[in-house]
Amino acid sequence: MTGFSRLLYDYLWRSNNFMTYLKTFFLFFLCVDLLPVSAQIAAPNFDCVRGDTLYWTPAVNNCGPFVSFDIFYSDTLTGPYNLLASVVDINATSYHHPAMGHAYYFLQANHDCPGQISMASDTLNNLPPAITTLEKVSVQPDGVLVSWYDNMDQKTVAYIIYRSTAQGTLPIDTVFGALQYLDLTASANAKAESYYVLAMDQCGNTGFFDMPHQTMHLTTEINFCEQYIKLTWNNYGIWQNGTQNVQIWLGLDGAPLTFEHQLQLTDTLAYITGIDDGREYCIAMFSKEIGRDVTSFSNTVCAVSDVIKPVERLEIRNVSVNPEGKIDVFWNHSADADINNLQVKQGSNAAVLTTFQDLSSSRPVTDDVITTDMTVNSAQEVAHYQVMATDECDIVTNSSTMSSILLEVAASSPDQNRLIWTDLLSPSRQLVEYQLCRVIVDIESVIYQTVNGPRNFEDVLIDPDGSTICYTVKAVHTNSSGSDTLVALSNTVCIEPQTGLYIPNAFVPDGVNDLFKPEEAITGSISNYHMQIFNRWGGEVFETNALADGWNGQQEGKPLDPGVYFYLIRFEQPDGTFEQRTGTVNLIR
Repeated sequence: MTGFSRLLYDYLWRSNNFMTYLKTFFLFFLCVDLLPVSAQIAAPNFDCVRGDTLYWTPAVNNCGPFVSFDIFYSDTLTGPYNLLASVVDINATSYHHPAMGHAYYFLQANHDCPGQISMASDTLNNLPPAITTLEKVSVQPDGVLVSWYDNMDQKTVAYIIYRSTAQGTLPIDTVFGALQYLDLTASANAKAESYYVLAMDQCGNTGFFDMPHQTMHLTTEINFCEQYIKLTWNNYGIWQNGTQNVQIWLGLDGAPLTFEHQLQLTDTLAYITGIDDGREYCIAMFSKEIGRDVTSFSNTVCAVSDVIKPVERLEIRNVSVNPEGKIDVFWNHSADADINNLQVKQGSNAAVLTTFQDLSSSRPVTDDVITTDMTVNSAQEVAHYQVMATDECDIVTNSSTMSSILLEVAASSPDQNRLIWTDLLSPSRQLVEYQLCRVIVDIESVIYQTVNGPRNFEDVLIDPDGSTICYTVKAVHTNSSGSDTLVALSNTVCIEPQTGLYIPNAFVPDGVNDLFKPEEAITGSISNYHMQIFNRWGGEVFETNALADGWNGQQEGKPLDPGVYFYLIRFEQPDGTFEQRTGTVNLIR
């Protein structure tokens, strides 16, 4: 479309006179059809304006040599448009223009193609995409349906869905080519969920936040003795035109929800009385906007009257040491069960467990729970865990027990570490394998795997370089059906490498090896070094505290006779332990 036709289109579209637009559009193209047909020079694809920079994608034009990309500018949509710049770099895809206030642009490609017409790009501006107004949010069985109105901004290519969380208002998805979104990750059954929708253009620019919409969240409380259901909810209070009505909808014994009762617009509390025994009551709140066929449902709450929901599921799925050295207990329970008492037990013996966390008054609202034990030193002891629940009928349910894994490491030589660990004990879980992992300078490798093999291992180090070495055990385990494979971690043990000394057994003062001088296996790894040399009668002939100082076979500047001499060497390892080496060296002349 040419620059003139683009301006004409924009003006007529924004005039809201649709018939004038149709007539003028018809006459314009009728006139164009009467003109001689000419070839056209395709315009660049005008992608977007981000900040003060225009971005485009060049079109392919092979009719003649490239001259420039011509940028036209106006501070109003209807013009007039003037040439702002001619960019002569054929590879250019952007142009910086620090406009003051509103700016409107279109682009043309200028090629040396006599007789051919340069087409104009779309007309874009430096304004953010228009505000997007939410239509509604409504809870459905599989998530929250979010819908919004088209913001009628030609720059809009997508809509970003935001949801308010405990960590702030965060984007959860981006929608292209649609005006609604089903949030499958919402927790609308547990709380009211708040949403925003922002328009986004090709460059990632977004519009401003409009007012959020929040789902209605219904909670119920059944009084089995007095046979009523108490309802509490938050009203849908952000319709553009206001709320027309608020209603209770009810379904009995699996029947679809239908209208039950009309409420006052300000009500947030109601009761369903005279409930029958043994029937399932499914309840939801309904709201409608004034003057529009726009409705919203809350979450649906279902309950069976006078029937205690038992604890159908209670299990410890995993016990694992976290990076802070504390023990995480992963357990699963029926969050919707009628539980009076819920306790996590712990002990050093699976047969003798005591309560270390009582959750009776602050029950988890989700099936999957993580309890962190801050009382146990995972590097020194094994802990066993169990979860106990007592429902409103005083029926006690206990999960199976599960233990932590304790790993112990000791250096058996400068280049060898001995490792031993305890079993992962759980009657309800099946071991897949143990993996012993070694970490050196953030590089992890599995050095031993076993199922029924020994729970110990000698790690022989090849060319140790003095780096700290860390070990951990991973126990891969699953449930009886093999559908829930998890990994339990032991404590992590880091050990400073033990170093050694290479001590020669002979030297020739006038030869190649003219000094008796021990060498470190790992340079710079030892401290507090001390060496003494004695003759065969026990007399000291040499002493030094510096590893770099060797014995030259002399005593007080005089060469000693060839023969066997004795040495005593003491030094401190990197982990603070002291070692002593003794032996003989042969002085050869």
